[in-house]
This record gives sequence, C-alpha cells and structure tokens, in this order.
Amino acid sequence: MEMLLAIIGLIVGSLVTWCAAKHYYEKASNDLAKEANELKHLNTLMLRGLEESGMAEFSRDDEGNVKGMIIQSSGSLHAGPATVKGVGKVTQKGKE
Repeated sequence: MEMLLAIIGLIVGSLVTWCAAKHYYEKASNDLAKEANELKHLNTLMLRGLEESGMAEFSRDDEGNVKGMIIQSSGSLHAGPATVKGVGKVTQKGKE
C-alpha cells in the first residue's frame, strides 16, 4: 500500500511540476518573441533614418530586407600630367 501511495505521489508531483514549467516557459517564449519583434522594428527605423539622411546605403533582397551595407569610396592621384582614378567595391569573399 505504501508503495502505491509513493508511486501516485510521484506521478502527481511530476504532473504538477511539468504543468508549472510548461506555463513558465511558454510565457517566457512569448515575451522573448514580443521583445525581438520590437527590436527588429526599432532597427528598421534606425536603418531607414541612416539611409534617408544619406549617411549610409544598404543592399536589399527581393523583399526589401536589408542584407548588407554598401561602402563606396573613390580616390585620385595627380602626378605630373597623368591622373589615376579608381573606385573600389567591398564584397564578401566568394560573393559579388
């Protein structure tokens, strides 16, 4: 009889613990998803502000999501009657 009560106690305790943990982790997961969405929205606003002010230029995918930053630079060298000019492009290795 004592063994049966111990097994029932173990099952009930496990069930209560599982329910409490499930509730806690679901709430934490929902809070994390909400915070991530807010941060994504704020990042989008900051990137748009930088781009519209002319401080930065971003490359985008087909859906308009920012995928990288475009860095443009140019320079010139004047040596006597000759002029040398160049434009560089920074790309990720293996991609253009």
